[in-house]
Amino acid sequence: MKTDTSILARISAAAARHPWRVIVIWLTAVAAVAFLAAPKLWQVTTNDTSHFLPNKYESVRATQFGQAHFGQLKDATAVTALVRRADGKALTRADRARTQTLVSEMSAWRPDWSRSKTKPTAAERETRPAQPIVGPLAGNGSDQLVSLQFRGNDQDPAIEKAFKQFRRHEAATFAAGGMTVGFTGGIASTTDQVDHQAATQGLQQVLLFAAVILLSALFFRGVLSAIVPLFAVAQVAAGAGGLVVLAASAFGYKIDASLPSLVTTVLIGIGIDYFLFMMFRFRERLRAGEDRKQAAAAAGARISPVIASAALAIMVAFAALGLAQFGQFRVLGPSVAIAIGVMLLAGITLLPAVLAASGRKLFWPAKAWQQDRRDGPAARLGAFVARRPGRVALLSAGFLAAFALAATAVNMNYNAGAAPTTQSARVEAQIGHVLPKGVIDPQHIYISSSRPLAPTSLNAMRERLAHVPHVARVSPPRFLPGARAAEIDVALNIDSTTGAALKLAGNGGPLRSAVHATTPAGAVAMVGGTASVYADVSSSITKDLHVIFPVAAILILLILIVMLRSAVAPLYLLAAVGLEFAATLGAAVAVFQGVGGQPGVAFTLPLVLFLFVVAIGTDYNMLISDRLREEFTAGASPREAVAAAIRHAAPPITAAGLVLATSFGTLMIYDNQATKQMGFGMAIGILVASFIVSTLLVPALTALIGKRAWWPNRIAREPANRSRKPLPTLRPVADSK
Repeated sequence: MKTDTSILARISAAAARHPWRVIVIWLTAVAAVAFLAAPKLWQVTTNDTSHFLPNKYESVRATQFGQAHFGQLKDATAVTALVRRADGKALTRADRARTQTLVSEMSAWRPDWSRSKTKPTAAERETRPAQPIVGPLAGNGSDQLVSLQFRGNDQDPAIEKAFKQFRRHEAATFAAGGMTVGFTGGIASTTDQVDHQAATQGLQQVLLFAAVILLSALFFRGVLSAIVPLFAVAQVAAGAGGLVVLAASAFGYKIDASLPSLVTTVLIGIGIDYFLFMMFRFRERLRAGEDRKQAAAAAGARISPVIASAALAIMVAFAALGLAQFGQFRVLGPSVAIAIGVMLLAGITLLPAVLAASGRKLFWPAKAWQQDRRDGPAARLGAFVARRPGRVALLSAGFLAAFALAATAVNMNYNAGAAPTTQSARVEAQIGHVLPKGVIDPQHIYISSSRPLAPTSLNAMRERLAHVPHVARVSPPRFLPGARAAEIDVALNIDSTTGAALKLAGNGGPLRSAVHATTPAGAVAMVGGTASVYADVSSSITKDLHVIFPVAAILILLILIVMLRSAVAPLYLLAAVGLEFAATLGAAVAVFQGVGGQPGVAFTLPLVLFLFVVAIGTDYNMLISDRLREEFTAGASPREAVAAAIRHAAPPITAAGLVLATSFGTLMIYDNQATKQMGFGMAIGILVASFIVSTLLVPALTALIGKRAWWPNRIAREPANRSRKPLPTLRPVADSK
């Protein structure tokens, strides 16, 4: 470890000696990566959840069969159109004929790219509506449904602009015939949701930056100290996100459309932590009389091992995702590893360089920081924990355990929670008034036979399906030429993403059981559709988490043992992080399932919280543990070490916690339930990590265990230095003047 630390110290010192050279190299590299990655982003991302499932799952085989034989287009989204007369009356025969003509012309439409600022990609040039089909009449003849598929990645802004062109064109065309047309589902819903959230996203960004700037200014009382960390970390995060995209392009794998933004969010959080940790130590060295380059080198030498330890723990932990069946998890592992590796490199090079370049100007115009307060709130807290470690540990652990119990009642929700005020949401509601809810998102049943199917061979299946709970409509079978394959669509009267729908369409559920029990001899039946896909996703995720969490825990434990050179401290550090994760998830369950009455939490929430709790919790625990070990090495008794460690480490930990919790809490202003839950969960998790686990629970446990916490390190065998000063005297806050 000494060799590793000296290497990190030399790297940080070199960066501090040549700060502007390092800064220019980083800015140039980030700009180059962003330039190369931008055109590849939508080529490597997908929103097709079934793409991430192994072929052994029935929904995947059904999707592939539908794409191969029944025109279910790959990289396309299903859209439903609702046609009505402008005066609200029933559609006449002439109206229906006119609708049939206009629908048949939809496939000939092409987007106009002449106003695009960039040249469209090959995939964007293929953007168009395909396979429009006039569906049944409803609402006493006043409503005509049309189904179609819209080619293109619905997360690509260019594709969304193309769909808007198509929607305007069709609205004008139908209006000329005295009719209206509205679209819902697929890219229609996604586009409206993006537009609906645009203003909210702008407000959230303003609140995010304002929170980071104001809180940083509050802690450091400096102008640059409020701006520089956010700017530097944002640049690194952008570069890391670009590397993730380039890696996916180079190695030929797809990533989820939300992954780049998730990685950026994670890195901004972790990077702000690293910067604040180093700024506090930098300020401490300046206070001791060192010049800016010496102070930056010293801060880098002390904090770089902490950054390296925390980053390596996260990287190794997420290597466990390589064991996952669910492809979205499997690609997340290398993506996070790449991103954290970039932030690790920035932490030991760019951050010392920025500090060395800024010097004392970073804290201008404040001057109070030049005096070291030994009787401040952190010192009093340290003295209290040192004197009452048993009580503090018991209360902290009990508080977390109470919330952790709520996590046992967690349910997963696969409905993202679309905004009810958008155009596509209104169309969906209009359809829902006259037809079953599942008409716009049917479940597809495919039958493949080794010999021709008789026209009546699927009657038993249709009759059995009609009696399955929540099945509202069963379509007649559609046979391929030769009758060796057929499709039956099933419309549910509940949303396809609800828990009830997943139980219905999952393995062993009533829908699949009915299909398999009535499959003709010599044929194979497969159930596809949203409910079936998400049921298999749920099954895959459950199996993966049972493997990933234990393996990740073992890997983190090994990293902590190596980095802390102890076999005892890592055990309770890991236990503390596990309790922290359970308490955070339990708090989200209590608030959203209990108080809020939601059917469950977003199915991605446990993994996102796990990612953040591991990342932030490990960062904070490593910082406090490093300071504890430093005090023990200097000869302090256990309680002296705890008091001193909290006095020095609690301010940067709580500062980082407040900044990050406030920043991620701004996500709660979205009306999308999944985003709101993630904002709440991340904010609570960060507060728990900073204010309870790392500042109270871990130091209290260390005080109780004493020097044995560092066994078999020599620290555990050395006597305390009796020449150290006694613990500070506890005084009321009002008397601290």
